[in-house]
Amino acid sequence: MRGQHEQVLLGTRIPAELKQKLNRYCLAHGIKMNYLITEAIKEKLLEISQDNEDLQLAEERMKNPQFVSQKEFDKYLSHRGIKP
Repeated sequence: MRGQHEQVLLGTRIPAELKQKLNRYCLAHGIKMNYLITEAIKEKLLEISQDNEDLQLAEERMKNPQFVSQKEFDKYLSHRGIKP
């Protein structure tokens, strides 16, 4: 079993131009490349998860369409980080 904060090496190939842009950005902003890539992966996985939740919710609602109150909709937007 791996520890909670254990790190592993991720080998991947990306276009050279993208790597150069990444290097320049990290240098200009004082950010370690490993940190930026890790955070980008976390954000993308969260986005995918939220999109899947939205699709599932939409499919469920299409089976039995109902109107949602403005208060419920605002709560949903707030939960997604969107200010109503």
